[in-house]
Amino acid sequence: MKQLQDLDPMPYGKFKLKPMQDVPADYMHYLWTNGLRDKTASDAVADYIQRNIHALKQEHPDGVWS
Repeated sequence: MKQLQDLDPMPYGKFKLKPMQDVPADYMHYLWTNGLRDKTASDAVADYIQRNIHALKQEHPDGVWS
């Protein structure tokens, strides 16, 4: 699995092809809390969120991330 970096394009969804660093934290939170971490096809995005979860939590502190 290729690790997504900040400038890599979002592979799917509402922000497809937008650089990962520009995808809003509230959208990442939406994906995460709606089962992203359980979907094999979304491993790269889930890995990106896990590696950047501290910054995402600061940008979007509401909700449950774990």
